Amino acid sequence: MVLVESVLKKLMPRNPKAGIGIAEILVASVVLGFLLVALSKLQLSNRESVIRTRSRDAAVEIAQEVLDSLSAVGVAALHGDGNTNTINLVKQREWKQTPGDVETTSRMNYTVRVEVSPDEDFQNREVSKFDTTRHVYARRLNVNVSWIFKGTPTSINVTGMVR
Repeated sequence: MVLVESVLKKLMPRNPKAGIGIAEILVASVVLGFLLVALSKLQLSNRESVIRTRSRDAAVEIAQEVLDSLSAVGVAALHGDGNTNTINLVKQREWKQTPGDVETTSRMNYTVRVEVSPDEDFQNREVSKFDTTRHVYARRLNVNVSWIFKGTPTSINVTGMVR
C-alpha cells in the first residue's frame, strides 16, 4: 500500500487545485492560430484550383464548338488559295459560384485563333498536257484558345479535320 501511495504522489501534481497557466494558453492559441491560417490558405488554393479547372473546361468546350461548327459547314465553305487561312474570334463564358453565403458570377474572356490549312494526305493532283490541278478534299483545323488567368497567359490547342 505504501508503494501505491508513493507512485500516486509522484504522478499527481503537488497542488491539486492548480489549473492551466497563462503560458499554456498562449502556446495553445499560437498553435491554433497557425492551424487556422493553414486551413485558410488551403481553402483559397482549393478555390483557385476549381476556377482554373472551370476555365480550362470552358476553353475545351469552346474549341469543340468551333470544330463542330466548321465541320458542319464542310470543306467547301473553307475554300482558299491552298495556303493557310486564319480565323480570329473572341468568346466569353461565365458561371455562378457560391463561396459561403454570397453568390458571385465569374467571367472569363477567351481569344480563339483557328488556322485552316490543306493537308498533304488529303490532296489530289491531276496533271495534263495543258494544266495541273490540285484538289483539296479535306482541311486541317488547328484551334488555339487562349485566356488570362491571374495575370498569366494560358492556352490549349485542339486539332481536327474537316472533309
